[in-house]
Amino acid sequence: MSEQREFLRNELLAVAAAVVPGQRPVVTRDSGPVNPGVLFDGRGTATVCRISVETGNPSAPDPEAEVAAAAEALRARGWTVEIAAPEEGHFRAAAVRNGYEVAVHAWESDWRITFTGETPLVS
Repeated sequence: MSEQREFLRNELLAVAAAVVPGQRPVVTRDSGPVNPGVLFDGRGTATVCRISVETGNPSAPDPEAEVAAAAEALRARGWTVEIAAPEEGHFRAAAVRNGYEVAVHAWESDWRITFTGETPLVS
């Protein structure tokens, strides 16, 4: 599980750094391994790691461009990416790669862009 966690963490940090050069991305959450369904579906020993990274440019935020740049950076690293239609100032993308999942979120009302990822479920 530690190799998967490190891979995901490194991917999120690399993409965040590519999206907002000159800013240092920050890991804001690194939970795991955790058992997402122990009480609900009997998976018992199954675990995942969840990691969130934030970055942004407070002097010139452009959430739409940042989400598009994140999608391109993820694609360049081998991820399959879908960009959702903007919704009330919320821009987002979802990416998958070999069981890993990443969600990218940015809002017009905030200068930060957030990358949240989850490792594949391991039993």
